[in-house]
Amino acid sequence: MTRELHAYAYVDVPFDLASRLFAENAQAVLQHATDDVAQEAGNLSRTLKVNLGGFDVAKDVEVLVGEFEPAQLTRSSVPIRWRAERGRLLFPTLKARLDIVALSFDPPLTQIELTGTYDPPGGAIGAGADKLLLHRLADATVYRFVHDIAMELRDLVDELPEDERM
Repeated sequence: MTRELHAYAYVDVPFDLASRLFAENAQAVLQHATDDVAQEAGNLSRTLKVNLGGFDVAKDVEVLVGEFEPAQLTRSSVPIRWRAERGRLLFPTLKARLDIVALSFDPPLTQIELTGTYDPPGGAIGAGADKLLLHRLADATVYRFVHDIAMELRDLVDELPEDERM
């Protein structure tokens, strides 16, 4: 049973600038959004943390980033995949595409959107657990990841000299 995930966030950054930052080095942008954990061999590491029903749930994952893909005039994409660093048989692998989408040029508004899928591990038992609870955990982690990217993108733009923000 394949489960789909979708999350998005908005950032008041010009699309061309957001797209350029991703084109120059998607890993650097994502690295900042992944708690500044050491980067190695093209992989990123992140501790995904969410609060679910009053309990904090955390898992270390490895985020693999593909090549930047300028798809259209108002959309660019970066394929990503994440999987548990340990216990991979118990946790699903997320296969996704992170899109940078122009929504408005004046004032500038760009959408950061993640669309992906995962297959719950563990056959029928895993699918049942996913249906009851685990899909909410997956939704929450993807939501936080996308919002962290949007916040980091905003911070990176704020660090640029004024004449480079166009």
